[in-house]
Formats: sequence, structure tokens, C-alpha cells
Amino acid sequence: MPSFLIAEDHSVVRMGAILMIKELYPHAEIEEAETFDDAIKKLEKQFFDLLLLDIHIPGGDTILMVPAVKLRQPQSAILIFSSYNEAVYAPEYLKAGADGYLSKSAPPEEFKSAIQKIFRGKKYISEAIQDKLVNELLKPKNILTGEPATLSQRETEVMNLLIKGAGAKEIKLALSIHDSTISTYKTRIFEKMKVSNVIELAEKIKMAAPVHKNSNLHLVKMKQTNPVEEG
Repeated sequence: MPSFLIAEDHSVVRMGAILMIKELYPHAEIEEAETFDDAIKKLEKQFFDLLLLDIHIPGGDTILMVPAVKLRQPQSAILIFSSYNEAVYAPEYLKAGADGYLSKSAPPEEFKSAIQKIFRGKKYISEAIQDKLVNELLKPKNILTGEPATLSQRETEVMNLLIKGAGAKEIKLALSIHDSTISTYKTRIFEKMKVSNVIELAEKIKMAAPVHKNSNLHLVKMKQTNPVEEG
């Protein structure tokens, strides 16, 4: 009898997930958590075969949720269930240790297929995103367009956090800057690097790194600081 923990703050979404899980596994044991802190408390008390985790959950909204879960339950599978852009967030969350990424707009059959695939020991992302990622990799890149050296020190720090999969909350804590400032930096970075999303940015940096050895391109170590007060 498989066990599930649904970490999601919207009761309607939890109810829908429970119904679909019960169709697959009528006798499944299912627990619910409305905040990430609640999820952690439950994970510390018992084992779950699969954690269904919303990124934008109170107390979460950071890629660091994945290692926090794995630290407590290394054998538990994690399926990210989010409305965030799958093409941007799925690769980074899978790299962090998640076992799958599923959009909340996915149809019921895809939801069930994702769970079954993960229970077979495989990773899950949608076919559409698989195709998109392959096309991005095969797309010709002009690494001379958009220079990392043109970014300011602060823009470089924000860029490094973005390509590591950090969310707004994580960047805010690491650099002690306001949400509006993060948005401004992100816009400037995309304009200067001539990209339209984080995947393109990460790919350009990966390709340009050998060329710009003496630029200000480097990965900063994240440090926890007191969050700046909104004013």
C-alpha cells in the first residue's frame, strides 16, 4: 500500500490530487500538509513513498526544499506539482534531486502516468518539455552576442542565482534586496544577454564560459542574511 504526502496550500488542488491517486491506488495512505513546515514535521515522523510538492507553498518557494526533504527521507520520491513555468523550473529541480516535475494544468491521465513512472524508478517531465529542451540544445547559439562582462557585479550575482534555480525569495535572502529590485535586475540581465528566459541564459553562460575567462562571470556562494524589510 503506497503512502503519499501532498504538500499544497490549496484545498481544492489537494482534493483533486487525492481523487486521482485513489483511482490508481484505492488503498493508498494519504496525508496532507498546507505549509512546508507542516510537511517537514510529517516527514520527520513517518516515511512516504511519494511527496507531491507545490513550489509556491507557504514556507517554501525555494529549490532548497528538495535537499531539505531528501535529508529527512532520502528514499522518498519527490514529484513537483506546480503552476510555475515547467521549461524554466523542471531542469533545475530535477538536478536538485526531485524525481519529476508536473504542471498543474496537466490532464488527469498525465498526472497518473507521472506517478507510475516515478514508482518504476524513472524521472518524469512532460514530452512537450523534453522536446523543447532538446530543441534548445540543438539550436545554433551565437556566444559572441551578449557579453557577461557587460553586467555589473550585482547583476552577475543575481544572474548566478537565477541559473542555479533560485526563486525570488531565495535571491532576496541571499542578497538582501527587494522583490522589485530583483525584477529590475532580471529584466536588465535578459536584455544585456539577449535572452528571453532562464534556460537560454544558462545555456549561453555555459557556452560562453571558456571564452570569457577573465570576465566577472563566476558562481557566487549563497549566504543567508536577514531579509530586508519591505518599505
